[in-house]
Amino acid sequence: MESKDEINSILLATDFSPEAERAYKFAKKLTAPHKNIKFYIITVHKPIYVPLGDLTGANDELLHENSEMEKRSKELMERLVEEIKKAGVTNCEGVIEFGDPVKKILEMAEKVMPNMIIMGNRKTGLKKGILFGSVSVRVSANSPVSVLIVR
Repeated sequence: MESKDEINSILLATDFSPEAERAYKFAKKLTAPHKNIKFYIITVHKPIYVPLGDLTGANDELLHENSEMEKRSKELMERLVEEIKKAGVTNCEGVIEFGDPVKKILEMAEKVMPNMIIMGNRKTGLKKGILFGSVSVRVSANSPVSVLIVR
């Protein structure tokens, strides 16, 4: 493999689902022979918006859900980064974003320009799939780099 063809950076997109866990395990195996690789991990949450002027107490509950979701994501991200580093890839960075998953994954891909994006594939329902497409399909269709979708 010539140096220009070597894998030197990967962006793993995860939502910590079982499908994303399979993609993570695949990416980890793929990077095993490449200890000098730059390994980026991103997770993106759609924010939970708090309605203004709500007198039912829903505001407090939604704010609590946001903070719990962020806390859990940080814990899971730290675990993934630590596991990658234990596997010998010392150059690993985890990022947690809030917003549209497709947009945020593509923005990070544009910024770091990895050799490829690796992500899992969750089946969307027929209606939702026809109307919106899955995150992995939309990332793949618009990515500036190759996308490997793990089933």
